[in-house]
Amino acid sequence: MTRTNTTVTTTTVTTATSTAAAAPTTAVSAPSLAAGDAPLRVALRAIAVIAHRDLLRQAKRPGVLLSQAVQILFFVLVYAVGFNGMIGAVGSVSFSAYVFPGIIGIQVVSIGVASGQSYAWDREYGVLRELLVAPVPRICLPLGKVVAGAGMVTVQSMLMLAFSPLMGVPLTTARFVLAVGCYALAATVFSVIGLCLATVVKRVQTLQATVQLAMFPLLFLSGSVFSVQDVPGWLASVMYLNPMTYAVDLARQTLLGGGGVLPWLMDLGVLTGILVAVLALLRVRSGR
Repeated sequence: MTRTNTTVTTTTVTTATSTAAAAPTTAVSAPSLAAGDAPLRVALRAIAVIAHRDLLRQAKRPGVLLSQAVQILFFVLVYAVGFNGMIGAVGSVSFSAYVFPGIIGIQVVSIGVASGQSYAWDREYGVLRELLVAPVPRICLPLGKVVAGAGMVTVQSMLMLAFSPLMGVPLTTARFVLAVGCYALAATVFSVIGLCLATVVKRVQTLQATVQLAMFPLLFLSGSVFSVQDVPGWLASVMYLNPMTYAVDLARQTLLGGGGVLPWLMDLGVLTGILVAVLALLRVRSGR
C-alpha cells in the first residue's frame, strides 16, 4: 500500500513539474514572435526617412522642377504642335494625340533613370555615406530613392495628363486612373534601372557619361514619336529590346484605346518581369 501511494505521489509530482516547466516556454515564445516584426518596421522606417528627405530636397530646388517643365514644353511644341501640321494624322488619331503619351513617357523615363545619379552623389558625399554603416539592410537605401523618385514623377505625369484634351486626347476618369498606374509602373521600373547603374558604375563622373550615352537611344527608339511598325525590320528588333517601348505602348493603348503594337497584357507582363529582374539585381549589388 505504501509503495502504491509513493508511486502515485511520484507520478503526480512529475506531471506537475512537467506542466510547470512547459508554462514558461509557452510564455516566452509569444513575445519572440512579436519581436520578429521589428526588422521589417526598421526597414520600412529607413525607406520612409530617405524618401521623405529626397522629396523635401526636391521641393527646395524649384530650379530643377522649372527645367523639367521647360523640357516638357519643348517636346510638346516641337513634336505635338510643330509636326502635327506636317504629318497630320497617324491612323485615326491626330499626330499630337498620338505622340502625347510618348512625351509623358520621355519625361517619366528620363527623370527615373537620372535618379541613379542622385544616389551616387549621396553615396559618395551625402547622408547615405553615414547610413551605409547604419544597422538596416542596405537595400533600404536605394529603395528609399525609388519611392521618392517614382512618387515625384507620378505626380508630374498626373499634372501632364490634365492637359490631354488640349492635345486631342479624350480623357475619362477611368483612362486617367489607368494611365497614372501605367506611368507609376514605368517610373518605378526605370528608377530601379537607374539605381542598378549607380551600383555597377562606382565613379560619379563615369555614371553621368553612361547615363547620357544611354538616354537618347532609350528615349527615341521606343515608339514615343514614331511607330515600331513604320521602321525597317532591323530597327524594329532593336526597339523591341528597349524596355521603354513597352511602357509607351501600354500608356498609348490606355489613353487612346484600340490596339497597340503588342497586346496590353504582354506589355504589362514584360514591364513586371523587368521590374522583378532589376530589383533582384539591385538586391545583389546593394549588399546585405
